[in-house]
Amino acid sequence: MQLKEDFIPDTAKCATHALLDPSSITIHWIGPYPGQTPEQVRQYWIDSEGEASAHFIVKGTEVLQCWPTYKVAWHTGCRSGNYTSIGIEVVPKNEEGEFSDETIVTLRKLIYKLRSDLNKSLPLVRHFDWTGKECPIYYCDSNKWEALLKRLK
Repeated sequence: MQLKEDFIPDTAKCATHALLDPSSITIHWIGPYPGQTPEQVRQYWIDSEGEASAHFIVKGTEVLQCWPTYKVAWHTGCRSGNYTSIGIEVVPKNEEGEFSDETIVTLRKLIYKLRSDLNKSLPLVRHFDWTGKECPIYYCDSNKWEALLKRLK
């Protein structure tokens, strides 16, 4: 796992200043854009002037940390999710939203690191679980989500 830290500037519209005491980890997909790099996703959040961000972006062996885990990120579409969960955006391997094997291995390592660093057994949830939004779309199917959870243990 190649972890790179490049925090979103505090002056960006998508930046927050609220403190986070996480009780879960939320898994997302960045949409049907498998060709994007983590850096492009981060820059999109900054340039879009919207309130969208996440703590991490994962693709292959790359992990880009965009926000400290002690600050709120705008990623679940609801206050309760944003203020209680660490957000991980995943760049899918295809437009259907499936994660590559390499990405799943990296995601597992990142989740292990977060749980260890924070000394918490943080459960995994989907964006879908917060608001019903089809995110991560491929894993909104309960069987596929359960299969992914098994791979992430």
